[in-house]
Amino acid sequence: MIFWIALNGCEYNRNSKSDGQNTNQKDSILGFEHLKLRIDSLERRLALDSLSQENNDSLLDTLGTVCVELANRYQNTPYAPVALWKAARAFRAAGSFPQAIECSKALTDAYPQHDLAPSALFYNALIFNEDLENIASAEFYLNRLLDEYPTDSLVPQAKAMKGLLGLNDQELLRKIGKGK
Repeated sequence: MIFWIALNGCEYNRNSKSDGQNTNQKDSILGFEHLKLRIDSLERRLALDSLSQENNDSLLDTLGTVCVELANRYQNTPYAPVALWKAARAFRAAGSFPQAIECSKALTDAYPQHDLAPSALFYNALIFNEDLENIASAEFYLNRLLDEYPTDSLVPQAKAMKGLLGLNDQELLRKIGKGK
């Protein structure tokens, strides 16, 4: 962390005429790598703590925030949609459902051709169905997945989930029991 602060303190190099553009590019690369390292570090800490009884909401919120920062600052990199996906998952795990939904929505809106876009739509449907019990919004995201990505591998799951929306536990068990 001290290394990063020291680099930011060297603003004078950014305006040098001889290598100003190279310095900006180097700073950009260093900034990107720094954020990726922070994400990796937070994910390792969460993995190590996953079996403990401690509440990791603060770590998860930090991970989500750092992922969003990377995605915003480096939108044109292949890692930006991955960072949004990681942010959505971290925010949901922390119980920050609106932020998780916004990250998934940002992924699908900004990167509709990315492999993670259908998963982001399905993820929002899960959040609305399981966490927020908002059936209409869950159905909206499932319909969007079915309409926009009709050949995706998640289509069978989306169709099945759509048929189970709004069922209470007893109705769900009864419906699953009939499927045997």
